[in-house]
Amino acid sequence: MNYKIILKVLGELLFLEALLFASCIGIALFKSETDLHTFIIPTIVALLTGAALKWLGRSGRTGISRRDGYLCVTLSWLTFSLIGALPFVVGGYTGNFSVAFFESMSGFTTTGATALSHIDTLPHSILFWRSLMHWFGGLGIVFFTIAILPKLGSGGFKLFSAEASGLKLDKLHPRITTTTRWLWAVYLFLTVTCCAAYYLAGMSLWDAVNHAFSTVATGGFSTHSNSMAAFCSPSVEVTATIFMFLSGINFTLIYLFFIKRRFKAVLHDSELRTFFTVYACAALFIVANVWIHTDEDALTALRHGAFYAASLQTSSGFTTTDIVAWPGATWFVLLLLTAIGGCAGSASGGIKCVRVLTCFKEFKTEFRRMLHPNAVIPLRLNQTPVTARVSQAVFAFMMGFIFLVIVGTLGFSLIGFSMLDSVAATVSMLGNAGVVLGHDIAPLGSWAQISDAGLWLASVLMLMGRLEVFTLLLPLTTEFWHDN
Repeated sequence: MNYKIILKVLGELLFLEALLFASCIGIALFKSETDLHTFIIPTIVALLTGAALKWLGRSGRTGISRRDGYLCVTLSWLTFSLIGALPFVVGGYTGNFSVAFFESMSGFTTTGATALSHIDTLPHSILFWRSLMHWFGGLGIVFFTIAILPKLGSGGFKLFSAEASGLKLDKLHPRITTTTRWLWAVYLFLTVTCCAAYYLAGMSLWDAVNHAFSTVATGGFSTHSNSMAAFCSPSVEVTATIFMFLSGINFTLIYLFFIKRRFKAVLHDSELRTFFTVYACAALFIVANVWIHTDEDALTALRHGAFYAASLQTSSGFTTTDIVAWPGATWFVLLLLTAIGGCAGSASGGIKCVRVLTCFKEFKTEFRRMLHPNAVIPLRLNQTPVTARVSQAVFAFMMGFIFLVIVGTLGFSLIGFSMLDSVAATVSMLGNAGVVLGHDIAPLGSWAQISDAGLWLASVLMLMGRLEVFTLLLPLTTEFWHDN
């Protein structure tokens, strides 16, 4: 295990976090806020810790193995979240570190669940920090590291693979650093476009910037306690729906569509078609149920149904209305959308549509194999055969996800949640969606009244979902630490 290079990478990342803190100090100065210590102290802590880690790793050899990559990714997310919790404690916005860590983990994993109350009264610098955590965590902390640290050399691909665990993401360029830079360029393009659209839809520039950060990162933090409902604007809701949907698409496809103009390849992508089909069917089902069983007119039902289908499937977690009064069938569909998630290679959470599609095709192919046991019937995605290794990885991930849903549900039940809330909270945290379709934590509610045990369990599930199960679990196995 190349511990020194891992310490070196962590040191570089903490310098980046110090830079993020510094931007919040700039916001505080611009808004004439006096509590500058809220970010000055965390900045100093990040700089000193980063310098110490870089010094400890100064003589490390270049190159990262796959095991180094997995450990580096896990430690990066934990370190960033621990340091990122400091402003909430130092500024006095909570005296409970469990709440601060939950808020930080929710921000960086783009879950969007909050344990803070009275969001509207928080200072601009803290609100910006919450949005910035979303935006920086959207494509992944380690993705950003690879983009700015080409000296990692071939080790960059190990980090890339560990960060995007599960199915392989397409490389846009032979050099992994170039690939990540293009992905960040697409990410920045979506952010700027989303911000402009929100501003034109009627948001102030301040709200537009913060909500663009949250929307493109599929996060869910808002500058208002009522989320999108605070604007009372159909134009804002429609804008949010469009950009939530776009942010749930594989960023590689967006790059191919707008930069390379490979329209046919993008439109024929099987995962994108699955993503759109699931979204359209779910949205229409929700719209029909809301229209028939509530007092909402057809146009309002259409707007709310399309919004919530996009919000939950892409794990954005924005809300516009209290859906507690909606029919139970819509709750089930929204919970299913939370579990399915968006496309691989996007900022959204969940199982991912490509895995669901692979399982469906495997299920369908098995019938043909049973009827024709001697025939060779390959499984294909986008006309490309799916290897047995990929099928096994998908199956293992699905089993791991189901196992964590069972464990999480049991954990929340022992804490005192009802069965409905236990299942909903587990799926929401694993899917990084934020919105809990339950009663103890209502869709428009906060985790402020939840016990410390519940907050820590939720934080672990958020990180499990963001790192797609295996990356966090691997360092916990004894075999991981044995030299082979």
